[in-house]
Amino acid sequence: MWAFLIKRLAGGLLTLFVIATLCFAIIRFAPGSPFSSERKIPPEVLANIERKYGFDKDLHVQYGLRLRGYLSGDLGYSIKYERSVNELLFPSLRYSLMLGAIAFILAVTFGVALGIIAAARHNRIPDYLSMSVALTGICVPNFLLGPLLVMVFSLALSWLPVAGWPDGWSWGELSKIILPAIALSMVHIAYISRLTRAGMLDVLNKDFIRTARAKGLSEKVVFLKHVLKNGITPVVSYAGPMAAYILTGSVVVERIFNINGMGRHFVDSSLARDYDVVMGALLIYSTLVIGFNLVVDMAYSFLDPRVRLT
Repeated sequence: MWAFLIKRLAGGLLTLFVIATLCFAIIRFAPGSPFSSERKIPPEVLANIERKYGFDKDLHVQYGLRLRGYLSGDLGYSIKYERSVNELLFPSLRYSLMLGAIAFILAVTFGVALGIIAAARHNRIPDYLSMSVALTGICVPNFLLGPLLVMVFSLALSWLPVAGWPDGWSWGELSKIILPAIALSMVHIAYISRLTRAGMLDVLNKDFIRTARAKGLSEKVVFLKHVLKNGITPVVSYAGPMAAYILTGSVVVERIFNINGMGRHFVDSSLARDYDVVMGALLIYSTLVIGFNLVVDMAYSFLDPRVRLT
């Protein structure tokens, strides 16, 4: 176990180093700069601005200073917002994580439930209805689903708020998070339901399931205790990438529903060529993805004893 953790942590650090290096190179060699504008800046003013933010140094010197900052926990300084990247991103990260956690719970809960219904009623109407919902969720991306939800439930029916983030614990405030959570989780509900259905149907044909039924166990016990436990392993494998997709997908959803999360700062800073914010956001996203995948690998080994962590 410890050897596995050390190996994965070392690999994660190497991955973050490669991401930081590639991101630095791509951003710096891309056209434009943080100081580009429609009005031309006089050369002497531009030189003073570049000197202030350290852009007058050679690229390898800037790269070394940026890596040294990362090692000390400093993500840099935002030119657009004129504040530390740490102060900008970490407070907004909690909104992205909260939205992602709610979407993750919705995806697992409803996805597994639909998959169980489809497997228990295989080739019957509930199976067809569940898979139709899943297919719809896969076909409609969140950047289209979000505006559709707003048009139907906010503008047409006036059931839910259009956008924003809850400021309190009243229903009127908490209801603000329903639409963005649905928009973010729908595609994952679809995938999880299909994975659950396929995994459970595969397990239903195993010898130990026939033995359990021969012993007189009820169908409810067979499904929940034996079939679900062994058929849900594909969902666990999908959970790590799903967490990553939810975090990166929240970039679009946060923009649509005016949520002050890290994804919104990432988009705005990308358009403004705010180098340090873009790199800082990418490193935070990458760190979370690596961590999620590590947790999923460990959870998979606990669910299936045949899998060994090496």
